[in-house]
Amino acid sequence: MKSLLSLLAVGLVTAGIAGAEPVNKNCPVTGKPVLPNCKTTYEGKEVAFCSGKCCKEFKADPKKYADKIGK
Repeated sequence: MKSLLSLLAVGLVTAGIAGAEPVNKNCPVTGKPVLPNCKTTYEGKEVAFCSGKCCKEFKADPKKYADKIGK
């Protein structure tokens, strides 16, 4: 029973993180408006992108775009 409760707690925490609102309205790579389904977590923040391609580019070198997060 304890392990089932632990699993449930982990699932709820993970769901809460995945459902978090992104900190940005514009893609840090292109500056275009973001799509709600193109997101990743960076330094504990949900960051959204205009496309999956931009998300991959960000993940390859996040520090290059970090100053554009939240703008």
